Amino acid sequence: MKFGFLEDKTEFECEGFSVKILEEFDEIMDVFRSSYPVSGGFIYAPQKQLRHSPKEKREFNSPEPVVSGQLLFLPPTHKLCSEYDEEHNAFLILGYGFLQGLYLCPEGQGAFGRTPYEPGSINGLLLYRSDREKGMEAINNYFINATTEQRSQMRACIHWYLIAYSMDHEWERFDAYYKVLDGLFRLNFKLKPNNSKFIRHHERPVELANLFGIQIPAWAVVNGTASILSIQRNELAHEATFANQPIGFSVPQVNYSFELSAFLTKLIAATLGLKTDYLYSEPDMCNYLMWDIK
Repeated sequence: MKFGFLEDKTEFECEGFSVKILEEFDEIMDVFRSSYPVSGGFIYAPQKQLRHSPKEKREFNSPEPVVSGQLLFLPPTHKLCSEYDEEHNAFLILGYGFLQGLYLCPEGQGAFGRTPYEPGSINGLLLYRSDREKGMEAINNYFINATTEQRSQMRACIHWYLIAYSMDHEWERFDAYYKVLDGLFRLNFKLKPNNSKFIRHHERPVELANLFGIQIPAWAVVNGTASILSIQRNELAHEATFANQPIGFSVPQVNYSFELSAFLTKLIAATLGLKTDYLYSEPDMCNYLMWDIK
């Protein structure tokens, strides 16, 4: 199965599958650097010409607008050679994108509007030494041992976690990340057998952090019956406000686009069974780090 888009030329093999670059990799990179619209680390979808309606043609002399397209289709750069079926392969590609900090997808599947192209963009983590083999073996084992429902939920979590980075507005990213947090709670509590404990929204980040020994961010600490995070979530989900203002008028003091994203990176990695000291790093650490998977 071909997939991309990825500038990393490293090839590797795991039990049952391998990742190789395509023979035309260098030519694809030449075309990318000479013709694809990029800015601020993102590749943007081609522009789309809109047309005036018949009524507008009669009443307006202004130019017809040119807007960015909604879907971005990129050429594949790699191929996954495996003994598995299509669903399994698609999960491996998505998981490799999680490790690379990029939204990687099978040939013919598009990204939404724009997508980063530099490894580590989304998660702030770089692959190191044998991280590819060790990380992908853990991800493969997760898929093999998970139930159908667990596979589907994990796929949704990784997919939306990666997509969120490309969203334009702070409140959009917060909303997306909170959905991923809820999905991870469902994976680790509701989809585990013999687990009927009811856990309220403000308690869920703490329970997830404690489950894996991850440090609890200050905004997730429960004070009475709420946390800073749960109050922000209730505002956005139920009151059409964000940071105590109508959505779009203000942003929170907490940089959720970084800190909540980093928290989710750790939770996804821990749920997948990745063994790395990154899980125990400070919640607000903002330097690029190595995965260094054990």
